[in-house]
Amino acid sequence: MNELPKISIVTPSFNQGAFLAETLQSLVDQNYPHLEVIIQDGKSTDDSVRIAETFVQQHPELFKLYVESDQGQADALYRGFEKATGGILGFLNADDVLLGGCLQRVAQEIDPKRGRYIVSGRSLFFGNDPAKEGRDHPFRYTSHFDQLAIWKRRYNQIPQPSTFWHRTVWDTCGGIDSKISHAIDYDLFCRFSQTFRFHTLAEVWSRYRLHDSSKTVNKTRDRLIEECIEISRRYWGTWLKPLRWRCEISHGLYQRSRRPKAIQAVRKAEAAILDKTPLKAFFLSLAAFWNTPLELAPRILYPIAATRGWTQLARLFQPETSDELCPNFWIGPFFETRLILASPNKVIRIQVEIPEQLSNNTISLKLSIDGIAHGDWKSSSEHFRELEVPIPSNRSGSAHVVLHCNRYFVPALTGENEDARLLSLRLIKIEAE
Repeated sequence: MNELPKISIVTPSFNQGAFLAETLQSLVDQNYPHLEVIIQDGKSTDDSVRIAETFVQQHPELFKLYVESDQGQADALYRGFEKATGGILGFLNADDVLLGGCLQRVAQEIDPKRGRYIVSGRSLFFGNDPAKEGRDHPFRYTSHFDQLAIWKRRYNQIPQPSTFWHRTVWDTCGGIDSKISHAIDYDLFCRFSQTFRFHTLAEVWSRYRLHDSSKTVNKTRDRLIEECIEISRRYWGTWLKPLRWRCEISHGLYQRSRRPKAIQAVRKAEAAILDKTPLKAFFLSLAAFWNTPLELAPRILYPIAATRGWTQLARLFQPETSDELCPNFWIGPFFETRLILASPNKVIRIQVEIPEQLSNNTISLKLSIDGIAHGDWKSSSEHFRELEVPIPSNRSGSAHVVLHCNRYFVPALTGENEDARLLSLRLIKIEAE
């Protein structure tokens, strides 16, 4: 135990008394012997300071409290990290929590000798949004360019509460920019990725709280993305570097695809595909490609492949999404997931609900498990179905489940709202039992 490295966690605090005790208790419950928690409070006017003082009194070897006026969250983090002495660093906002054993795994995985300076695990949403309760925060890292190109996916792909780094990273790349008001972690991770790779692990290390007063909830998606793009520009480099050209071209195509004319062209092509007028769909697709080439695969080719059961092409063309399941449990015409199997499990049970928008259509739902087809289920009017597939008695480990649906609708085309997703079913349940 004495060989474990010292870990410093900074918790910026300002008027989050409703959640702070749970956050700090999750750090106590780590039972990590060399942990330093710096609570940097910006002179809260609720009971945050009192709660923090209680934890300092109960665990003086663990917590240090500093109550100082600051210029916001970024400034609080900057001040907190200036006081941190650990060899491994991270920060936990006053409304998030770490899960048991997280820091033990962090200490095991961060290893400069193996080239692992930054590690990141998964984080699950919780709070007051039932549609996202228990679902994954986006979780992926492939390259520095991919980290900068946030316009391609329109979400932050690295879960901040589950990300930790070696002090070498901090000393090399610099710390928190205290002048940033939003997307603090995005700026930090863009800077980190200039020099270091993120080592990701498919382990749940934290829970990310969503609530009405959080900055993430109170910002529109478009506004957040535009702010992140401005941050990204800081790291494109000069025109002498290929990265700058790659970012400029990619972002230019993105801007072109966001024009009203481009959006209208794509929607006309989508409507023709839905109306099953192939010749019209073909020419409108050409017009859509001319106006917005980036949308050809996810908006035109993807639904064709998905509704015909072409798994490899559907996987290749599918649009990137920030959630494994769409909000309110919607899935599109192609959905895949991996289920963990335990020895008592006998069946894979799937419950789906057919939306009213498709209730007058014949719905075909193709199911395959580990590449083996398990039937083609059809329904013309019923609004609810439950599928049950036996699991062979000798199976264990996991199962790769794929669903293809032959129908979908786009709310933006039906005039319901501006939601441009391709929606087929509500997936109420998918689990091994």
